[in-house]
Amino acid sequence: MTPRRPPTIYEVAAHSGVSIKTVSRVLNGEPNVRPKAQERVKRAVSELGYRPKA
Repeated sequence: MTPRRPPTIYEVAAHSGVSIKTVSRVLNGEPNVRPKAQERVKRAVSELGYRPKA
């Protein structure tokens, strides 16, 4: 059995229905992201188990 690779920012964006830039903004705590978009991104991060690379 091969280990599953970690999810990417592209998969988080697709799962949450937003752009990659929006995912980046949410992960970096930048302003000007609508609350509903923030919620969708945070939910996708949690559901997919996304972790930023070190």
